[in-house]
Amino acid sequence: MKYLYRTVNALLAAAVFPATLFLEFIFIKIATTVADAGLKESMSLWEILEILAGKETFVGFDLSASSGNLSWPKALDPVKGTLIAVVVFFALALVCALFVFFWSIFSNKRIPIIISSVLGIASVITMTALFNSVAELFVNGQINVVDLFADGLIASIIGNFVVIHSLALGGFQNGIIIAFVLILVWTGAYYLVELGEPKEEKNTKIKKH
Repeated sequence: MKYLYRTVNALLAAAVFPATLFLEFIFIKIATTVADAGLKESMSLWEILEILAGKETFVGFDLSASSGNLSWPKALDPVKGTLIAVVVFFALALVCALFVFFWSIFSNKRIPIIISSVLGIASVITMTALFNSVAELFVNGQINVVDLFADGLIASIIGNFVVIHSLALGGFQNGIIIAFVLILVWTGAYYLVELGEPKEEKNTKIKKH
């Protein structure tokens, strides 16, 4: 039974990584102030990496040629610390999943699994809240999306007609949370099964350990 428990835990933890890569990573809706028209775009992290590598295009534009010249946009300076925190908590969630995966392979102890899963969930929730606080600045116009790619008069003119209607993380963070919740549920179920075992069988397991 313990091998089944550890195998399922490892598989659930491993599922975090394809969920992160292939589920919707970010959603953006750009609108104009002069016409009832807009652009909706959702991308997975894999698609973003493909765009940066030049294998795909973003709404018809090839960004690979300019990717080597990318620099930190000054428009993001007010939220630089928050964005760094988003990345840190995102990385922490992935580290928690990686820890659960390897721990499940080498150990049958449950407490580290529970702690890592709770920490992973808390990291994703914190990451989402921080990202939403930055997204709100784009939506209410405090940060203009055009300023991320251009400076000067042209940017200011275009910026008067282009607005971000909505900006949010996609469903990938929900996939991560679901994986961690399933790990907690599976661990709890395994614990209940152990409680229901006869005392003789429990003593035998203790001696084996």
